[in-house]
Amino acid sequence: MYLKLFLIILIPFFIGCEERTKPIVIKSPSLTTPIKCMSLNKLNIDKEFIDRLERLYPFRNDCNLKLNVSYKNNIICNSGYNIMRKTTGKFPKSYLKFELRKGMKLLYSYYIDLYSNVNGDEIERSFLEVKSDLLQ
Repeated sequence: MYLKLFLIILIPFFIGCEERTKPIVIKSPSLTTPIKCMSLNKLNIDKEFIDRLERLYPFRNDCNLKLNVSYKNNIICNSGYNIMRKTTGKFPKSYLKFELRKGMKLLYSYYIDLYSNVNGDEIERSFLEVKSDLLQ
């Protein structure tokens, strides 16, 4: 009995320490998987992140499917609407987004809020999820 009560009391501590939220994934109905190739848009990405991504997938410059990566660290929101989330410590510190486009058409989007800044390990972990979605 006491063990169950003890475990129930501990659950919020483990949930509160979570470093990731669940990603939001959007797939266009016109996206056919598995895809054959991707090119990487290297604008506005740290060199370390580019190197990690290129180790995980052989991007081709001649491919018409372009993967765009965007992220922001140290997010500060001064809006009063988020006061409860900020005071309880559950306000995201960064976000990471992968978008696969063919020309201007969005085929796939992966977005995740993070409670720590984006780093190389998070880029890898998220890209492996994206790669799994697109290549299977």
